[in-house]
Amino acid sequence: MDAAASQAQNSSQLKKTREAEMELFAIKRQPKRIDICATGLAGLLWIFCPIGIAQNSPALLADPFVPAIEKMKLAVAPLDCLAVNGAESKVLERMGTAFLVSEAGDFLTAAHVIRDMQNREGACPTTAMTLPAQEWRPEARGEQMRWFAFKSSDCRIDEIVDVAKCKLSEDLSVGIREFHLKIAPVQFEWNLPRDGAQVAFTGFPLQARDPMTFRAAVAAYRMPGRDEPIPELVLDHTALRGFSGSPVYLADGRVVAILVSTGTAEATGISVARPASIWREMLAEGPSQ
Repeated sequence: MDAAASQAQNSSQLKKTREAEMELFAIKRQPKRIDICATGLAGLLWIFCPIGIAQNSPALLADPFVPAIEKMKLAVAPLDCLAVNGAESKVLERMGTAFLVSEAGDFLTAAHVIRDMQNREGACPTTAMTLPAQEWRPEARGEQMRWFAFKSSDCRIDEIVDVAKCKLSEDLSVGIREFHLKIAPVQFEWNLPRDGAQVAFTGFPLQARDPMTFRAAVAAYRMPGRDEPIPELVLDHTALRGFSGSPVYLADGRVVAILVSTGTAEATGISVARPASIWREMLAEGPSQ
């Protein structure tokens, strides 16, 4: 084979390799597709995204946090802005994370998540919580889900603490029986974890379809200052947008705090949560009037 023929063959192979790389890149960049059918205060959704690989090795199962994380997935849910038009609906934006505190549909989230839904540019026609029809299946191409509406005006909001307690418009226990939903409201640990204690937080950052979990350690418990007299739990891990309202919990699954913010500028790399002890009374209060 002469030099010209060899060069032509190499050029052809390089072109095919580049085309294959571009095709793979296009697949990775393909946006998720959301198909929804809904009526009334609850609806059925199918959400599609690229297939992932489930991890279930013996080493992971030996970690005490793994079963706690799996159980927490039965309590967390995204809060969505929906546009509903008859039998057709569309997810406009995934605003944050919430976690159930009762089978009736009471849930907690960060107060600023509710305010963002109320003040969203372009409005948020229907505020809703989305739950899997059976269980979260990140390895599946598509997941069947159901959404349940709630009124943000009915939420009890503590602006200073940045925590909100809300309730779904319909009794979720009816949906649990009717749709066989797998729900497990959280349990709490009111005592503060010590510095260095390992914790995790689970939520729906970056418009994620399925829950995502980060692990962290308690860096400090502090009072920020005279202008901010509300205590906070500082974690040594950043939190992505969408994690607001996520439960922070121990290896036994008990919730010790709710995530409200992440550090910026010099504070990049940390996140801030409100300890459960300071919003404990809110759980016993009814909805706002």
